[in-house]
Amino acid sequence: MRTIYLDNAATTYPKPEEVLRAASDAMRKAGGNPGRGSHRLSNAAAELVFDCRTAAAELFGAEPERVVFTMNATHALNYAVKGLAEAGCHILIDNYAHNAAYRPVAGLADAGLAEYDIYDASGDEDEIIENIRSKLRPDTRIVLATHQSNICSHILPIETIGHFCAQYGLHFIVDASQSAGHLPIDLHRMNITALCMPGHKGLFAPMGVGMLISAPDVRYNTILEGGAGIHSLDAVMPEELPERLEAGTLPLPAVAGLLAGIRFVRRTGLQEIHLHECTLTSELTDRLSVLGGVTVSGESVGSVVGFRVNGYSPAEVGAHLASRGICVRTGYHCAPLAHRTVGSFENGSVRAGVSYFNKMSDIHALTGALAELGRK
Repeated sequence: MRTIYLDNAATTYPKPEEVLRAASDAMRKAGGNPGRGSHRLSNAAAELVFDCRTAAAELFGAEPERVVFTMNATHALNYAVKGLAEAGCHILIDNYAHNAAYRPVAGLADAGLAEYDIYDASGDEDEIIENIRSKLRPDTRIVLATHQSNICSHILPIETIGHFCAQYGLHFIVDASQSAGHLPIDLHRMNITALCMPGHKGLFAPMGVGMLISAPDVRYNTILEGGAGIHSLDAVMPEELPERLEAGTLPLPAVAGLLAGIRFVRRTGLQEIHLHECTLTSELTDRLSVLGGVTVSGESVGSVVGFRVNGYSPAEVGAHLASRGICVRTGYHCAPLAHRTVGSFENGSVRAGVSYFNKMSDIHALTGALAELGRK
């Protein structure tokens, strides 16, 4: 049975061949600890890390020294939220937020360290800005935006929100978990303070590496301390980025794979990737609309389609598809706020996430398997 992988919103599969080679070569040829020695293998590792910072900075409109490697997007979002929050400050978060963004904010509030409100990001640009404006307080310090939802293809106008935040002197944190590698992002042009993303999704990297890419002249409180490779005699973490937020040894094979993944995305082109994904999800939405008994959640043309099948729970639909070799994600996708927003909170949904490596035949196989449920 052929495996049809449509769970790319969780992690992309397959990876480009150059990513697999790069991760393997890093262990074979650059196996030293970057920044922790002066020998050949350590220097090779340090050069690889610098090349990845540079490639990421070029893709996302930033400076290489402001690229911080993290374990994943969750790690990056925790650093951004907790590192930028001031004691007792007010934070605004959108109603599509993943728990990776929502829980750090809620955790600060639960500890009495901050307060937050949720703004409605389901309308057009003007409505979203007005919704943010209506919830501003004198002590508001951070606005957080989910660039693209992880349960549908709803996209927030982050450039417009970024300009609004700059006007009011607010830190702007962007969760780019579903948009990095799919949509164009420019940190400077969009006035983003902290851009957070995983490597293993749209950038095709192995699991184990993400990035927090920061605007200049922004200081972060630390939530993790340890060896940084510099200022070893000091009892506290250095002030400089990236070392201030990179405690301990970096996941070098994953960083090497990330570098290869970024180069793959740049070579292929964001526009080409996005167009291919939109073509697939448009076909999927069209075919779902004629099946009958299927409800699509939110916007569906992009890289993610969420849907429900009348008479079946998402888990039952997922099990049926898995029996046909089709990999999807079911349930709440760690995003209860988003499910409330699109009306699928009662049971969650089935999520199909496409990537550049999916084919139209994958979409036809999925809808064909769903048609079997309808005939039952």
